[in-house]
Amino acid sequence: MRVAIIGAQGMLGRELVKSFAMHQVDALDIDEIDISQRAATLKIIGAIKPDLIVNSAVLVDVDRCEQQPEAAWKVNALGAQNVALAAARVNATLLYISTDYVFDGMTTHNYAEHHPINPINQYGKSKLYGELLSRNLCHKLYVVRSSWLFGHSPANYVARILQAAEEGKVRMPDDQLEAPTYCSHLAQALLLLVDSGCYGTYHFTGGKGCTRLAFARAVLGQAGLKIEPQLLPAAEAAKKRMAARPRRIVLDCTLYRMTIGPLPSWQEGIREYFKKQPYRNKP
Repeated sequence: MRVAIIGAQGMLGRELVKSFAMHQVDALDIDEIDISQRAATLKIIGAIKPDLIVNSAVLVDVDRCEQQPEAAWKVNALGAQNVALAAARVNATLLYISTDYVFDGMTTHNYAEHHPINPINQYGKSKLYGELLSRNLCHKLYVVRSSWLFGHSPANYVARILQAAEEGKVRMPDDQLEAPTYCSHLAQALLLLVDSGCYGTYHFTGGKGCTRLAFARAVLGQAGLKIEPQLLPAAEAAKKRMAARPRRIVLDCTLYRMTIGPLPSWQEGIREYFKKQPYRNKP
């Protein structure tokens, strides 16, 4: 199978390239394809003629999306439409990576795939329209919503916690409940889903939700650092944010478990993270 992975240099994209390595992979990033440009996207995908396109390209900075909504929609919505058009023209299967931010976080239940969608910021809105445009154009489609990705990139959440610890103060809010997801686990899950041939919309996360404060405690404990993170008051955390965030947004992943199998927890993800990238405390 020939697989085109778009966004291949991103934190998730790099893991996707590894997971799909048994196939013929075309790893495409912004230098190879600008999905906001329709004619160029159609031409490049038309020349490759992949059997599967994985669209992991995204403008993910939530506050930047709020400040620059046109930039967000150009990549997350229009770009998704262009990729879907290209997939339809070459009769390729499309896998679109979406987000838990399509929900508003205003309920106490976990969100299943069928629950009403109501994004509250430009990032969530642009990603939702990326979903809708992909569905309108492709009948061989997987949409996978995930949340709070962490993995092996310089600015990922684990690295930021460790850097804060080295600087002497870790301050984290507890005003959001979300399920962290290790990128390597997500990439492996996407491969299994594609192999199943069960098209549709799925949720995949690292299991039960936690706050940023609880996640920081787990990271510091796994790194062997005896530092208790301090609580960053919600009001102070909100001042640093341009965009509104959903308060409680835990995805129900029952459909994926029933279709494919069990999901690794985010705690397992942290353990695997440190196995691949051991922490060496700076003097």
